[in-house]
Amino acid sequence: MSATEFVFRHAGGYLLETPDLEPRQASDVENWAWVVTLWRDAHSTDGWGALEWQTGERGWLIPATTSIGDIVEFGVGAVDRAGTTRFDRWWGWVRRVSHCALVVVGPFEHPMYAEHDAQGTVDEVRLSQLDAPDIVDAAAAVLRREPLG
Repeated sequence: MSATEFVFRHAGGYLLETPDLEPRQASDVENWAWVVTLWRDAHSTDGWGALEWQTGERGWLIPATTSIGDIVEFGVGAVDRAGTTRFDRWWGWVRRVSHCALVVVGPFEHPMYAEHDAQGTVDEVRLSQLDAPDIVDAAAAVLRREPLG
């Protein structure tokens, strides 16, 4: 499986598009879908914490805490007449957000692969914050020194 960038439209804070997942089948008696943000959580049974996105009048409400590098799971589930439950999941990570699109890199076979792929971008975001003038000034104030720049 090869991950690539997917551009999903959003408007008014709601994600309007999601990946194409397994379609419903005629024998289904129940269907549901979800979008969640995932993160490592040692206190969770499966090692992952999850924030379920809320549905809206159109699409999924993008949580205000969504950040570059976040792992996102798109999923659908179904139960057929025989009682068989099946799931189709798509994992990716948020590369960037524009005023009208959410760019997600995926799909990955497991959220840990998405997390690993996102790590370089997350590190770049962290390092870019070190050059911010407010951080340099705050550090100088704490140390009671003039900024180095």
